[in-house]
Amino acid sequence: MRADRVPDRWLVIRAPRPDDPELSGMVVAELMELPVRGVEEDGDELVVYLPPPEEAEVDDVVATVTERIRSLLGDEFRGVAHHWQAHEAWEETWRQGLEPRRISPRLVVAPSWTDPGLEPGEVLIAIDPGMAFGTAEHPTTRGCLRLLDRRVEPGQRIADVGAGSGILAIAAAQLGADFVLALEMDPWACEVARENARLNGVGDRVQVRAESADPEFLPEEPAFDGIVSNIETGVLIPLLEGFRGGLRPGGWLILSGILESEAEDIRATARSLGLELEEEDVEEGWWSGAFTS
Repeated sequence: MRADRVPDRWLVIRAPRPDDPELSGMVVAELMELPVRGVEEDGDELVVYLPPPEEAEVDDVVATVTERIRSLLGDEFRGVAHHWQAHEAWEETWRQGLEPRRISPRLVVAPSWTDPGLEPGEVLIAIDPGMAFGTAEHPTTRGCLRLLDRRVEPGQRIADVGAGSGILAIAAAQLGADFVLALEMDPWACEVARENARLNGVGDRVQVRAESADPEFLPEEPAFDGIVSNIETGVLIPLLEGFRGGLRPGGWLILSGILESEAEDIRATARSLGLELEEEDVEEGWWSGAFTS
């Protein structure tokens, strides 16, 4: 299967969802370390979407996902089930579950096929998720959007690391940023992000690159006024020094994808680098934080 072509079907694994929101978040974070295309909640289950492996490898993939979940749930684990789902069926499933959301005093996120009916002063972010993370259906995305709304100023230069669908990069541009660099290592997600940027009329100010950040961040780039990254704690901590070096003096950094129980590790590492915690946002056991350099 070519990495730049969306497959015609997906391997879907359904697993029990813990009642404890924080434990559920830990399971999602663990699963997102695998090459999954998305994880969603469906009643008392977590639904995991993976690119189609070779038929001979299906059992191994299912076993890997099973072991990741069992390691966290212990006695709560009730096994998993798997099946194939056509890509068209996946798109229809997501369309049924998405609706406009008012995230902050200014920001409204809506699927591209809906009309949210904006109030005066509201800013619309129209999103077609495709096979990319980022629809404002997850607390980490909403946390980042709320923190962005209070920090982005006209004319700023901003980076979005782990851009997914491009929702945060688009929000920054819609709030007035002159230039937003959106880094996303997944080529499918990059195409989705580019299309979403065009859909929102900010394609000229959002540059999507198919690459990942490293601990040196982007030494060839001029300093940024702000950086936002919604990934996960284990990935973020090694990147913090590079983020710090990529900010102009007085710039801001928004981090998310962090369980509330992991937040102190982020705060401590940030403090050691001279980053000052300015604001926290907590929702459903997920923590987002805004820092200044």
